[in-house]
Amino acid sequence: MTGTPNAFNTPPPENGLSFSEAVEAGKDIPVEGGEQPEGKLLVPPIIINHPEDGNLTIGRERDDDVLRHRDVGLYAGSSASLRLFHDGGFELKSSEDKDAIKGCNILQNCDDAPLVIKSKGDIVIEADGRFSVVANDIRMKAINADEGDITLKAKHDINIDANNRAIMQAENVVLDAKDRLVSHSEGWQILIGEVVRLHEPKSMLIPGRLGRYIREQIKELKG
Repeated sequence: MTGTPNAFNTPPPENGLSFSEAVEAGKDIPVEGGEQPEGKLLVPPIIINHPEDGNLTIGRERDDDVLRHRDVGLYAGSSASLRLFHDGGFELKSSEDKDAIKGCNILQNCDDAPLVIKSKGDIVIEADGRFSVVANDIRMKAINADEGDITLKAKHDINIDANNRAIMQAENVVLDAKDRLVSHSEGWQILIGEVVRLHEPKSMLIPGRLGRYIREQIKELKG
């Protein structure tokens, strides 16, 4: 089949089909000015460009040096972008220019309607500045019965401040201080237990069985 190049600047395929028929049938289409990789269908990208305010590109990246190949890219003149990757993921990125100091927003403005973010893998949030959460009610729940821990770790301090009550409940509760443990109350302080033992480890009057039990309980806390 012979003829002039089609609207995509691609010569007609030599398999007796028109360009659109070859695309629909998944046939190889030669690309003008380049080699057709064996077994791959190459269709030139569609680019809608604005000279000042960005462009929309539809077409997979073919550069082997790219870690994630883009299928669709929407790029603003400010360098903010939305990329849809061939592997099924996406990237929404703001500009790095100083003019982007006003930040980014995700707004759900309908009263009582939820905003849902769901991941079948991990969710990672990183901030170079402060991470703040403000809500009428905040709940966190770990549902994995074997490894479902909630861990808070701070390089400096952890402060818990409640205007009403602070309640901590668990099967076992351990308080471990490497230097000092201070318990202070401006009112009553009540200690209740079936057995209450004040243990001073330097004492020579500790029953052997009790001493072994206490050492077993605190061996993971030392160091």
